[in-house]
Parts: sequence; structure tokens; C-alpha cells
Amino acid sequence: MTSAVDVLDYTEATAACHARLIAHTRRAGTPRGAHDLIIAAHAVQTDRIVLTFDAKARFGDLPGVSATGA
Repeated sequence: MTSAVDVLDYTEATAACHARLIAHTRRAGTPRGAHDLIIAAHAVQTDRIVLTFDAKARFGDLPGVSATGA
């Protein structure tokens, strides 16, 4: 049921945010899961907060990403 959530398109703006996050994690030597970085890129691009139970993902350590645990 997708009516309960926003389904976001992977746009050029999302791709640009995604690329910056990939570059950041590679420079820092802190690789992340590909899907985690897509989620983070959408959050940055749309000025949203990532709400997660996954403390290992460390979204809040990424530049421009706001995250909180539920």
C-alpha cells in the first residue's frame, strides 16, 4: 500500500546528493550500504529526517543528513 508513504523518484538531484555521499564515505574510509546512501540522498535532497532503528547505518554521521532513532 503506497498511499501511506511518499514514493520518491530517483532524480538528477537525488543522484547528485548520492554521488556526494558516496565520495564522502570513500574519502573517510567508512563504506556504507548502497541502499542506505540512496535513503540518505533522498533525505538531504528533500530536507527530511531519517527515522531508523538501524544504529549501524550511522545516518547522522553523513554530511547534511539528520537522523533519529525511533
